[in-house]
Amino acid sequence: MEQDSKPAARLMRFFITLPEPLAIPDGYVWHKKIERDTDYSAGSIQQFVNLVFMQSDGMSRQEGALSATFEALKRAEGEPPVDGTHDASGLAGQYTTVMATTIDDRTPHAEARWSRVQDVPSEFDPFNRCVEEIARFTRSYRAALEAPCLIPTYEKIGPFVPYQVGDFVPVKSEDGEETGFRVSEWGEAGSMVLDHINMSDFPAGDLIKPEDAGRIDYYMNMLDQGNSLFLWKERFVEARTSLYREGKYGSAVTLSNTASEVLLDSLLSVLYWESGRKPEEVAKIFTEGGLARRVKSNFSELLGGNWSLDGAGPVANWFHKCYLLRHRVVHGGYSPTRLEAEAAIDATFSMSNYCWDRLVAKKKKFPRVVLMTIAEEGLRKRGKWCHFMRNFMSDVAPVEPSWLESSHAWRNEMYDALLSGN
Repeated sequence: MEQDSKPAARLMRFFITLPEPLAIPDGYVWHKKIERDTDYSAGSIQQFVNLVFMQSDGMSRQEGALSATFEALKRAEGEPPVDGTHDASGLAGQYTTVMATTIDDRTPHAEARWSRVQDVPSEFDPFNRCVEEIARFTRSYRAALEAPCLIPTYEKIGPFVPYQVGDFVPVKSEDGEETGFRVSEWGEAGSMVLDHINMSDFPAGDLIKPEDAGRIDYYMNMLDQGNSLFLWKERFVEARTSLYREGKYGSAVTLSNTASEVLLDSLLSVLYWESGRKPEEVAKIFTEGGLARRVKSNFSELLGGNWSLDGAGPVANWFHKCYLLRHRVVHGGYSPTRLEAEAAIDATFSMSNYCWDRLVAKKKKFPRVVLMTIAEEGLRKRGKWCHFMRNFMSDVAPVEPSWLESSHAWRNEMYDALLSGN
């Protein structure tokens, strides 16, 4: 065996604590060469990732939660909190930290092509390469042992990741084949702050304000009714949560599509309700699996605009980046990338805005649906709060039965007719 005396490249190693521990022996090593369509004959080093799994114990989140529970109990009783009022000796947590080492081949010019660091492909970014290999290892481990564990993704790691940089000294055999690496010492060190909002110890939303009470009460009423216009927004928020907080890209795609399907069918049903159509007359339109047909024909008939599933536009963009991708995920077992999941969410959001824009354009035809979904606040933001809508809200709305209840009952009748085959 011989060793090269001159470092051929630089190494980076990251200390990545996983979102939950894995049942892997302390010190377990996994080494993977990255196969790419690259010519390594010019002396460049083939990309690799070396993983060393380290197990340790520490304070668990359950211990912190129990401490907060007892503090709340004391405050409710009017007593000051006292340290050591609970026994958490059995609540120690186990942690798995991966020391992930790879080639430091960062290329700022290539990275500049992406707006966010987590979107840089692994071939150009050492950290993303390590996270990708940890995820691949965990997926394989999970399948092999049928272990119900989380897959580590960028959003589930951090937010602080220490790193070190050192010289790479390849170890070669007599025939020149690389068999490993040796680092004499590690030099530059630091800590990366990851670009995500997954701070589980802090609230993710805005602080509630007094003026929000009315909106919460309105949505609570919709929730109690099982109103689908509430459920579409709930699914959309869940899709964003899956992507930005949980790092579950497949779930983000499927939930985005679920949200869009709930929105489209909910909107279509209330449009038919306000049009005065009888539930049994339109029930067959809502046949399962016919969403694409409904989008192409029924929405265009009622709201006008471009509802084609081909070409450009928000509806076609949604169809290709969300609807069809969801089918690949659900029926083909495809694992989407983070960028694909984000594109699905963005496409769903753009499509929903297009629905509202078309609805506003038909506000005199569907004033009840407009006031139920967009309301005065939304019309004012769009500069569309007009004399007609103001008079309709003040003169017509107060003397009619609850639109939410009436449209919900209509929808139930329609689905009863659909299921009965009438």
